[in-house]
Amino acid sequence: MSNNNKSIIFYNGLQQKSFCGYCKTDYASYSNGMWASSLTVQAYQDMIDRGWRRSGKYCYKSLMDTTCCPLYTIRCEALDFQLSKSQKKIIKKLTKFLKSGICDKNPISIEQDEREPLMKYEPRDAHNEDTKIQVDQLYMKGQNSSVNDSKYNNLLITNEEDSNAAVSVNLNCKSKVTKEIKKVKPGEGADPSLPRCKKRKLLRIEKKLLKNPNSLIKTLAPEQKSLEDFIIENDSVFTNEGYKLRVSLIKTGTEAFNQTMTAEALVFAKYQMAVHNEQPHDCNKEQYLTFLVDSPLQFEEADHPDHPGYGSFHQQYWLGDKLVAVGVIDILPKCISSVYLFYDPDYHNLVLGTYSTLREICLVRQLYKMSPELKYYYMGFYIHTCPKMRYKAKFEPSYLLCPLRYTWHAIDKCIQKLDNEKYSIFNESENICDDNNTQSIIENIPVLYSGTLMSYTIYKRLNKKNQDELITEYAKLVGPKLARQLIYCFLD
Repeated sequence: MSNNNKSIIFYNGLQQKSFCGYCKTDYASYSNGMWASSLTVQAYQDMIDRGWRRSGKYCYKSLMDTTCCPLYTIRCEALDFQLSKSQKKIIKKLTKFLKSGICDKNPISIEQDEREPLMKYEPRDAHNEDTKIQVDQLYMKGQNSSVNDSKYNNLLITNEEDSNAAVSVNLNCKSKVTKEIKKVKPGEGADPSLPRCKKRKLLRIEKKLLKNPNSLIKTLAPEQKSLEDFIIENDSVFTNEGYKLRVSLIKTGTEAFNQTMTAEALVFAKYQMAVHNEQPHDCNKEQYLTFLVDSPLQFEEADHPDHPGYGSFHQQYWLGDKLVAVGVIDILPKCISSVYLFYDPDYHNLVLGTYSTLREICLVRQLYKMSPELKYYYMGFYIHTCPKMRYKAKFEPSYLLCPLRYTWHAIDKCIQKLDNEKYSIFNESENICDDNNTQSIIENIPVLYSGTLMSYTIYKRLNKKNQDELITEYAKLVGPKLARQLIYCFLD
């Protein structure tokens, strides 16, 4: 990956108390934030490994010991992931729907079909287009942003059907299932004096043993299907109209992506109004672009020719020419990071939140074959105080990030602590590996001021404005490695 790109941020500091999207409480959420004009994928990888997360170009980190709902970064070991019975049922449920066009009325209650609310942050006046243009002119000159779109349009988990086929798929999730009600005659039930019924397989074994007591009966356990087996079987199913579910991975900003933006924006608005009760002006196309399309991540090509590269992508789920769901993801050096999911509410009962998570875990496993360092799936935040968000612990094996030591810990052990206290430190070691030379790091933090790159020490001499408190807070939040890499931008 290229090392020529720059990461430029505007640090905002501690945000005022705001509404919490998890417990629905006003003035209870605390976080630190920064606006990212641009980020390398490695820089963002390092940021999420310290508890940061992005919403559009805004990056935020929960003030864990103060906020109402502490947000613990959670990641799944994708290579060791094992399907649970309930997750298998969800894939089979979708397969059944594709075959018949009928969706069961009762959703699977033990799994959630939505991931988490979209965290929205309004841009400040200071971060206007003039500033963005100034930064772009200074540090993006000579960088070729054009990409061969055709290479990334339909990749990896994409069926080979013609993606341009203009067909109408009329699959209604609300179809009624008429079942014949059988009348059961009253009786006394089973006769307890009779022997219990046996399965046919067991009866066959007993019959064989009676004929030849010395015979060796080998009963082999059925081979367990992998996640990939279920996905391949699911993708091979044709609908009543003769079309398959088609999943396409598309890089944002490409020609192919621009052609699907209108369809995505319509599904986004429909989802936000139906699932999160938003008003039309809160989920219009501008909101869609700001929080789900605009990204600070700079695209970087991978070494493998079949790898989609690193940056921001949308994974689209199509039934014929109908877009039914979109998973917004970031592909980073070590992981796929889930950003958001939205879907057509008409398909609510298909539990598309869980299903798309399984597809993204499968994508991690595919990319691992081309990039051995990429083996984790980051699910955003685990919020133990919000029962609705606890479903993420069902994707095993998963680990939580210690909010103080930034080490990873098995989620089952973490839950034992979180049951007693909402803010917990999972690593109780007294050794803090974060920095023993903080002052030296602060003095050498790269600063962009008046169009010139300089150290923070030189900035203080020129500007005669002491920002030590803010800079020290920032350095502790991002850590010594990022403090040396991120360019801290001061406005005139």
